[in-house]
Amino acid sequence: MTIKKRLFLSNLFMLLIPALVSILVVAVSALLFLNLFYKQVMDETVHGENTVHLEHLLVKQAEEFLQTDHEKLSDSTLYQTVEKYIQTQSIQLQIYEGNMQICSMGDREEELADMPLHALSSGNVYVEPVSINDKTYTIYIAFFAPVQESTWNEVVVKYLIVVLAVLIVAAVLVTNRFLTKFVFRKIEQPLDILTSGVHEIRDGNLSYRITYTEKDEFLPICEDFNHMAERLQQSIEQTHREERSRKELIAGISHDLRTPLTSIKAYIEGLIEGIAQTPERQQKYMQTIREKANDIDRMVDKLFLFSKLDLGDNPFYPESIPLAEALHSLLAAYAEEYARQGMNITLDPIPENCTVYADPVQFRNALTNLLENSLKYKDASEVQVHICCTETASDVTISVADNGPGVPEADLPKLFDVFYRSDPSRSNPQKGSGLGLAITAKILERFGGSIRAEHVQPKGLRILLTIPKEGISK
Repeated sequence: MTIKKRLFLSNLFMLLIPALVSILVVAVSALLFLNLFYKQVMDETVHGENTVHLEHLLVKQAEEFLQTDHEKLSDSTLYQTVEKYIQTQSIQLQIYEGNMQICSMGDREEELADMPLHALSSGNVYVEPVSINDKTYTIYIAFFAPVQESTWNEVVVKYLIVVLAVLIVAAVLVTNRFLTKFVFRKIEQPLDILTSGVHEIRDGNLSYRITYTEKDEFLPICEDFNHMAERLQQSIEQTHREERSRKELIAGISHDLRTPLTSIKAYIEGLIEGIAQTPERQQKYMQTIREKANDIDRMVDKLFLFSKLDLGDNPFYPESIPLAEALHSLLAAYAEEYARQGMNITLDPIPENCTVYADPVQFRNALTNLLENSLKYKDASEVQVHICCTETASDVTISVADNGPGVPEADLPKLFDVFYRSDPSRSNPQKGSGLGLAITAKILERFGGSIRAEHVQPKGLRILLTIPKEGISK
C-alpha cells in the first residue's frame, strides 16, 4: 500500500472512529437521560408525600399484571417497571387472592394482611380490592417512609458530561496513536534502508545496492539511489582508468621520444668528434638525423591530433559519403605504394547506394591508420589485406582483415589504448608509435560509431568499423 493511501485512510479513520465513539456515547447517554426523565416524573408525582397518585399508578400496574400470565414474576411489566422504583422508595406491594399471597414486591418479608396498622412505624397502608376474571384480589400497598427522590440519577447527571468528554478524548488519542504507527512504520523502514545505503557509499562500498520491493513512493527513490551508485562507481572506475592511461601516456611519450633523440644525439656527437670523416659518411649521418627528427615530428602531430580528438576540439564536418567512391579513391591513391612495401589489398563489391555520415578527412585517416598498422606489423615479406562491408537499416560495418601475426586474446581489449603495442618490452618502436589505433577509435567515437577487433583463423587480425548512416552521427 502506498504512503498516499495510508495517509488518506489515516485521516479518514481519524474522523470516523472518534465520530462513531461519540455517537455510541451519546446513544448510551440518551438512554440514561430517558431513565432519568422517567425517574424524575415519578419523583415529581410523589413529591410532597402525595402518595395518592402513586397508589393509583401501582394499582393500575397490578391489575395489568393480574390480567396476564403472572406465574413468572420477573417477566411481567409490573416487575420490570415498578419493582426497581419500589425498592428505592421503601414501599412494599403485596397481592392476595383470599388469604393466599400470590405476589410480593419490596424489601420486607412481613405479611401486610396480618399486620396491624400500628405496626407500621411511620407510613401508610392502602388496601384496594379488585375483581379480575371473576376472581377477587386484594392489593396491599404500604409506605414505610416518606417518598424520597432518586439520588442515583442525580449522580449520573452530574458526571455524564465528564465521562462523555473523557471517552471522546480517549478515542481521539488511541486512534491517533494507532494511525501514527500505521503510517510512520512504512516511512521509517525505507528511510533506514536509504540511510544504511548512504553510509555504505560514504564508506567507499560503491558496489552496494539497495534491495526494496514495496510498491510505494520509496521504490523509485531506491531505484534512483542504485542508479546513482552505479554511475558513481563507473565514474570512479573511469577516473582510475584515465589516471592509469595518463601515466601510461607519459611513459609512452618519454620512451618513444627518447629513442629518436638518443639516435640524433649520437649522430651529432659523431659529427662533432669527427667520426664521420668522409663527406659521404657525414651526409649519411645528416640524413639519419633528419629521418629521426621527422619521426619525432610525426609523433608530435599524432599526439596533438589525439589530444584534440579526445577533447573534442578537432574540426569536424560530417556529410553523407558514398562508401564505394571513398574506398576506391583511397585504394587508387595508396594501393601501388603499399604493394611496393609488401601489402596487397583486395576490396569486395560495395552495396549499391551505401553511404556513411562522417567527416571525409577523418574517415580517410581512420582507414589509413588501419592499413598502415597491418603493414608495420606484418611478419612476412607480404601481407594480404581484405576489405568488405555490410549494412543495416541504421549503420554500415567496414571490415579490414589481414593475415599478419594477430594479437593475443588477452590483449584484444587493450588494442585501442594509447601507446599499446603487442610487444610488451616496447623494444621495437620503429614499427609504430602505438597511437594509430587509438586515434582511429577516437575518430569513430566522433562519428557516433564503434570499433572492435577479433581474430582471423588461422592467423591474422580483423578490425570492424561501425559507422552510422545519414543523420545518425553525433
